Amino acid sequence: MKIAPGSVVSFEYTLYAPDGSIIDASQERPLTYLHGAGHIVPGLERHLVGKEVGDELEAIVPPDEGYGEATGRGFRVGREELPPGMEPQIGMPLGAQGPDGKTMTLFIVELDEESITVTPDHPLAGVTLRFAVAIRAIRAATEDELSHGHAHGHDGHDHSHGH
Repeated sequence: MKIAPGSVVSFEYTLYAPDGSIIDASQERPLTYLHGAGHIVPGLERHLVGKEVGDELEAIVPPDEGYGEATGRGFRVGREELPPGMEPQIGMPLGAQGPDGKTMTLFIVELDEESITVTPDHPLAGVTLRFAVAIRAIRAATEDELSHGHAHGHDGHDHSHGH
């Protein structure tokens, strides 16, 4: 079976920074996702189309197909705005409500005693990503998975959280 929209795919990966250091890795525990549902960066998903179990590849993903270009926008927020007891750290994601009422993710980029600086830019925005990937399993998605928009079961999303 080849990877196509509607496939549930399990793969191992290592993500490298431009300097060759490892940013992230599956560490022998494959990542499982529903192909075509937008759960991995678009550029990596594009590279996986047509691949089969056992295939290994290197995928170079430019920023516009990864986490986008860095906008450089940021703004300061007083520490009193943070949830009680929260210990902010550089790179930490924060959920926030945008001016349009939609939830958005902001990332902490600076800290001082009184405030934090956040940006909508993902920490990997503006970075060309290099993935080393090994395809471990492919199967057709179930009707449930297709209607929910994600993989289920022991190798995907578990619906024991009340759905």
